[in-house]
Amino acid sequence: MPKAPTRIPRRSALVVRRAGPEDAAAIAAVHVTAWHEAYGGLLPSAMIDALTVEVRQAWWAQVLSSPQPGADEAAYLAELGGTPVGFSLGNAQRAGALAAAGFDGEFRGPYLVRAAQGRGGGRALVAAMANGLQQAGYRAVGAWVLRTNAPGRRFIDGLGGTLLDGPEAVRGHGRFTEIAYGWRNLAPLAALGRGVGSPVSTPDPCRPGHDA
Repeated sequence: MPKAPTRIPRRSALVVRRAGPEDAAAIAAVHVTAWHEAYGGLLPSAMIDALTVEVRQAWWAQVLSSPQPGADEAAYLAELGGTPVGFSLGNAQRAGALAAAGFDGEFRGPYLVRAAQGRGGGRALVAAMANGLQQAGYRAVGAWVLRTNAPGRRFIDGLGGTLLDGPEAVRGHGRFTEIAYGWRNLAPLAALGRGVGSPVSTPDPCRPGHDA
């Protein structure tokens, strides 16, 4: 099984691209590492320990090879010097309350391994999701973040996300709570990717859960 990197040369070039079925193993390794780094101490240990590369690889293989009909799912992979370091997934809004409020798209991520943070990968992944949703005809987007995830909330605040009144999701049998943020305009987010290798218009973590 592939392993996510723990050290990356500082001068490594950043590239964000659309992910395909062949990337399932690489994204799974990044997914598990990023979750352990971001959510250790914030989520129950049993929940973190249950997230294995084998389980995630099977899930990602399904997502990348057989997207849900009508969901407009698109996954993106961030690489530094050719090494996978982050991912994100954009799709149609799954939460009824957010869809009813006009947030027709959804961001799931971005997630980056700690060694790659602070190099623009998170913003580039957001830009990729925004571009993809914008091109598919979506107008606004919502995202969920763990209430106790201070770094994730700072990242969203830095992108101009608005904390939405009301919507909350209590998950894990009441063990943690997620709160919702939204953006009414995708254009400023799509512009974040300008200058990143392999322009994201061509086809620094947020949400825990049993999916991405």
